Amino acid sequence: MQLSRRLGSVSLLGALLAAAACGPRQQAPPAGVPAPDPGPVAERLVRGTVPPSPQQAAFGWELDEAGARLRGRGVIRAHAPERLRLDLFGPRGETYLAAALVGESFRVPPAVAGRFALPSPALLWGALGVIRPPTGSRLVAASTEGEATTLRYQVADGETVEFRAEGARLRSVRRVGKSGARETVELTRSASGEIQRVEYRDWAAYRTLVLTPESITNVQALPESTWTPAGAAR
Repeated sequence: MQLSRRLGSVSLLGALLAAAACGPRQQAPPAGVPAPDPGPVAERLVRGTVPPSPQQAAFGWELDEAGARLRGRGVIRAHAPERLRLDLFGPRGETYLAAALVGESFRVPPAVAGRFALPSPALLWGALGVIRPPTGSRLVAASTEGEATTLRYQVADGETVEFRAEGARLRSVRRVGKSGARETVELTRSASGEIQRVEYRDWAAYRTLVLTPESITNVQALPESTWTPAGAAR
């Protein structure tokens, strides 16, 4: 099977894991004590996950999709919460993917636009530990249980996106439809809070991507050309 076909519908992140035979079906109400006024709780938590400066992260990645296993290294460049660039490279340094996310819009070269199913923006940002509610969504609940806080947003199409944090650090993101979870991101952190592993699942596609961060660097600025991969339209 050619590499392009093996990668055909790969779902990416930042950030991901072995697909299970079936996903969770229904979304239970957030655990813990509901906040009477969820707005300030959400605002404080969202603001606390946004890095103060642009960042560049190097990572290893491994894809498991329908029995096909691929791996390599990658780079994420991000100016949260609006701009993100993802590049994946194979074991010999060949480029598998170059894609940018600006707001809610992806910029992808035509050569790969039809071959890759990118994750939802909220899930992609979640792979970096950033809480970015979908544009136009409505905060419907915030609850706390000990050090854990759960935020739930309603999206116009009836889906919900749920963020769960411990302290000020994001631990998981779930995009849920009427039939259950569609996409999930789980973050594994060290005792000091650094992200050690990101697991993304596309439940319907039985697809897994695991990201293992190698380094995260704060940078002064990123050139404007970062956000338009070669061949991609603005």
